[in-house]
Amino acid sequence: TCVSLADIRDWAGDIDFKKAGHLHWPADAAVWRASLASAEPLVGMPGSRAPFILDTTPDGGGRLYLARSLHEEQEIARRLVGENTGEVRILLGGPGTGKTTQVATRLVSLFQADPATRIALAAPTGKAAARMAEALRNRLHDPKAPAEIRDAPREVRAAVAAARPVTIHKLLGYRPYGTPRYRFHAGNPLAYDLVVIDEASMLSSSLMHHLLAAVGEGTRLLLVGDPDQLASVDAGSVLGDIAKAAASPGSRLASRTEKLTTRHRFGPRIGGLADAILMDDGAAGAARALDILEGRWTAPPDPHNAAADDPASIRWIEPGTAAFAELVEEAVAHAARVRELAGQGQVAAAIEAQKEFQLLGAHRGGTLGVAGWNLLVERRLGVAGSTPWYAGRPLMVTRNNPALDLFNGDVGLVVPGGESGRMDAAFPTGTEPRRLPVSRLEDVATMHALTIHKSQGSEYRHAVVVLPERASRIVTRELLYTGVTRASEKVTIIGSREVIEAAITKPIRRATGLQARLG
Repeated sequence: TCVSLADIRDWAGDIDFKKAGHLHWPADAAVWRASLASAEPLVGMPGSRAPFILDTTPDGGGRLYLARSLHEEQEIARRLVGENTGEVRILLGGPGTGKTTQVATRLVSLFQADPATRIALAAPTGKAAARMAEALRNRLHDPKAPAEIRDAPREVRAAVAAARPVTIHKLLGYRPYGTPRYRFHAGNPLAYDLVVIDEASMLSSSLMHHLLAAVGEGTRLLLVGDPDQLASVDAGSVLGDIAKAAASPGSRLASRTEKLTTRHRFGPRIGGLADAILMDDGAAGAARALDILEGRWTAPPDPHNAAADDPASIRWIEPGTAAFAELVEEAVAHAARVRELAGQGQVAAAIEAQKEFQLLGAHRGGTLGVAGWNLLVERRLGVAGSTPWYAGRPLMVTRNNPALDLFNGDVGLVVPGGESGRMDAAFPTGTEPRRLPVSRLEDVATMHALTIHKSQGSEYRHAVVVLPERASRIVTRELLYTGVTRASEKVTIIGSREVIEAAITKPIRRATGLQARLG
């Protein structure tokens, strides 16, 4: 959201200043502050109407903002830690730590106390919203769920299950060409008693600003997410900043933040790998991760996790090996199975089968990129270049389309439409899949493989994390962690030792002032 002048030399990247003698890039932040302060009317101080704002207040710490970005950051902080903001709660935790159980328990309790309770459930993408609905539905009907859920009256559980999660854009009434752009805002707040936002790590600073503005008095807001996952592709790392601020001594957010740490979803080996990736000492984390991948690690006893330590739950494959060729065959066989079910009209079964296996790429392009994997699978299926609308083609919506009630991240599957060769796209809804003629679709992409960024909010029985042949600025600790934790039972990592080590030792760096403002 800003440029931190204290870290200005680091932002020069890999420039060799000895060779780039013509480039003046002072390492001293004071030189930058002085130059920017003299750049009126382009650069101004907080409160001015300049397009760029130099914030040198104690909270600002010497940061250069777009005026809009500074305003949004200040408003987020004010609404989170200012007066009369006690209605905001934060629930943090990694995959499988019980966040869904906590949410389900709270919703059941609310409906038992007042059946007329108005709730809204939302997530940043359609894919995350669909996963939220599925996870809640499964938990509400799980015989192993806590007694508060299991023993709740059937009509209460049915009422919770009937609440359909939507994207945040849909919740706020996004209008790309409207004024204002969102139907709901401070002057027209959301009319709910409780708003629950899942996968909050994906919220950009701007979207969080608009969300908080639309939450009026009397509405409780629950932000749920994993601060260690990838942040939004847009500016900001809001949930990460909130988590760091809440952990600080004397934080005003501490009493409103709960962090869950015990994992229940996957076995100890995948959990151990996730922990290794997140170790503060990147070199030690890389060494631990490689020990796990090479089978030199034994999971310690965990009384809170009943899953057995299955060495087969983790596999490491280097490109070009026989094991890599076998993995390609596994990917093609999975796609063929989904295609067969879809072609037979078994739509629900095909949608479920699609969740069994997923290729997750770090990059779109390149030899091991998402585009290459999608083309490879389609060629092996015999559909490349024939028609884009073949039965079993997995789809992801890449752009919001409010007219069709489709939003970025929604996933579906191409299936026969039942009329003279017509093809439909079937989108899961929690009950019967929703069908649309493919002729009405606009911005969609094939997802035999998809990027790790796009996979956030998803869960697959077997997740295959494909790293590039060489380390890059994109391949970071957070990206690898996000990919690994998409798996529920098995994870395969494709990549060299050097790329894995580079990823774990390189955390994402984002410049924001939100953590300081929340302190």
